[in-house]
Amino acid sequence: MGIFASYVTRTVPLPFDEPHTVTIQKLSGKALHAARQAQIAASMQLVQAMGGAAIRRELADVSPEAVATAEADPTRPYDRSTVLAKGVTAWTYPDPPTIDRLDDLDEQAADFVFRAILELTLPNGAKKNSSS
Repeated sequence: MGIFASYVTRTVPLPFDEPHTVTIQKLSGKALHAARQAQIAASMQLVQAMGGAAIRRELADVSPEAVATAEADPTRPYDRSTVLAKGVTAWTYPDPPTIDRLDDLDEQAADFVFRAILELTLPNGAKKNSSS
């Protein structure tokens, strides 16, 4: 595989939209860091928007099982839009994979490709919960 993330690619069939495929690449360390930072920023914005009292009420209602499920999901620390933007290199659709096209993906496709990119990037970490 080598040390260069851009050399590590995979063409992934889209089982829910055959015969289409998407070509993805492994995220570089810089891109993975950007995806983590974007997720942290989004979380902080949510906390600020909700306010302290609302956050305390929300957290009081969270069960230990819900916390464990969230922590077990290896995709949780990463911003999906950033991962898609950095990881999708091509696909078999007529329009190229621009930011606008990636933002237009439906939930099923966006989640599927997001998880595929993270599985390629972090093979030991993203496989745990890829079936959800």
